[in-house]
Amino acid sequence: MSKDQINTAPETVTPVKEQIKDVDLKKVTTDHTTTSARIRALNGMGYNRSQIAKGLGKRYQHVRNVLITPLKGQ
Repeated sequence: MSKDQINTAPETVTPVKEQIKDVDLKKVTTDHTTTSARIRALNGMGYNRSQIAKGLGKRYQHVRNVLITPLKGQ
């Protein structure tokens, strides 16, 4: 195996965490009025719990609790 075959990662790919820094998650979810609704919407968009917590300025545990608790009335 040559050195070119071992290093297959493209150099132009930006890590996910760096991409998240550029996005204000509160602005992304302006349709949602509550923090819980924002958390659920961002989770549905593919953000993980730690990204949501940092983006919204909430604790990780708060985000986790919202996501594991079923909605009432559904």
